[in-house]
Amino acid sequence: MNALLICNVGGRDVSHPDRPKNLHSERQWAQTALAQYPELCDTFRLPIIRKALHYLATRHVILDQVILIASDQPPPPVGNAQFWSSDTIYSAQIIARLLCDGLTPYPRLNEQQIEIWTIQTEDGQGCDPSDYDLTLRFLERQLAELRRVYPHHTAFFEVTGGTPAMTTGLLIAGTETFGGQTEILSVHPYQELPIALNTGKRLLATPLRASLRSHAASYAYDAAARTFREHKSIITDRLEPTAARLIASLLAYAHHRFNFDFASARDALQRVGDAGPWQAELDSLLAQVNQLALAPVDQLVRQCRLAELVHGAAARYQIGLYADFLTQVVRFEENLLRYLCIQQRAQFLDRQQQIDPDGTYLARKWLRQQKFTLSRDRDPKRDLIVDRSVMQELLAHLFDQAQPDQRNLLMAIDRLGKLVKRRNRLTHHLEGVQKADLARDFAGPQAPPAAADQIVPHLEQLYEQVCRQPLPPSPYQHINQLLDRLLQATQT
Repeated sequence: MNALLICNVGGRDVSHPDRPKNLHSERQWAQTALAQYPELCDTFRLPIIRKALHYLATRHVILDQVILIASDQPPPPVGNAQFWSSDTIYSAQIIARLLCDGLTPYPRLNEQQIEIWTIQTEDGQGCDPSDYDLTLRFLERQLAELRRVYPHHTAFFEVTGGTPAMTTGLLIAGTETFGGQTEILSVHPYQELPIALNTGKRLLATPLRASLRSHAASYAYDAAARTFREHKSIITDRLEPTAARLIASLLAYAHHRFNFDFASARDALQRVGDAGPWQAELDSLLAQVNQLALAPVDQLVRQCRLAELVHGAAARYQIGLYADFLTQVVRFEENLLRYLCIQQRAQFLDRQQQIDPDGTYLARKWLRQQKFTLSRDRDPKRDLIVDRSVMQELLAHLFDQAQPDQRNLLMAIDRLGKLVKRRNRLTHHLEGVQKADLARDFAGPQAPPAAADQIVPHLEQLYEQVCRQPLPPSPYQHINQLLDRLLQATQT
């Protein structure tokens, strides 16, 4: 692993057994000790940074750069004498020389691999390291440039030394800058090795999980899946292990189902294995796509797919994908008409002249048996190509016109006609579509945009009237609620 080590340097980071600091300031003590470095170098102590270096050395981490963060404020009378005397610039220089000389638990580094940052304002003026705002802004600037130079390195942040502002700033700026490549090391005085905190993961996990929920709420399941793959270790940190294992499969299932790829949706869940406390919900979702993927398509499967079209249309309308919404409306209307034709025993053929309920043609043999002739049926030697207009006319003949409910049903379906025509225009022209357009096409030229909100309820009513059963609940609400519970199943 190639990595960076970024350390705060405070007043406790360098000491010497024979040279107590007592009443000496950190600046004075370290400056004097640095001047005597050759005779003291073998006996300096690094009570904090040494433990971090030992931790990395034992794990064979390859450090390409070590950053020591220190303070170096202007001297009096410009600066505050008390603050200036506590600066750690010389302490950092001692540490740098020890690293170069190989006198730490980590193998010798060359001078180019070690850099000292002194906390400064934007104009390069040394500033108070206890100022939270200035320290954070400095670290944000510096770490952004470091990430640019080392975009793929893991960054170890030793945060124990320095002021509270330096610790807080390094935690926040480091995590925000390096994201999932952040490792936080905290040194405890009574433990030989530092504690590898997952503070960075916890800081990032909440917004990343929120991003997953947001993608799912807008039915962007593929985007959610990419986010999950790219940040899996952060998102699954402290999640219940089974829940963490299910997320990718659930998102794949949702993506395929939203695109009517029921076979791939089924495959995504069949590979899950034991789903623990979520087994019943996963079994229910799997059973739904097992039925949707059945072939040949019988009446029950056709009803399930019609319901899926209504839910797909509702989802696309909800997020303002009006062109895609119109596509779902057209699919629903045409397949609803076909379903009604099949119920009236109409016979369809595929291009190989085999009987197929989803075929492109009305069978000539069946047409000859009818007492009517369709307006577009002009060649008695050929099967008749089917579209929505043909099926509408066909149903007008097949339905018992003496029954008001059948006449009213055809009129209700015909209310979708202008929406269908708009979708066809979108296919052939470079037009856009707005909610106001949908409203006028559905409810009349003077209808306000809010009238478009009645289209989805109208689809639901048509489904229930034709299929003679309530519309099943939306699978996507169930999927999103399950995803939310998987993401909330954190361990204490």
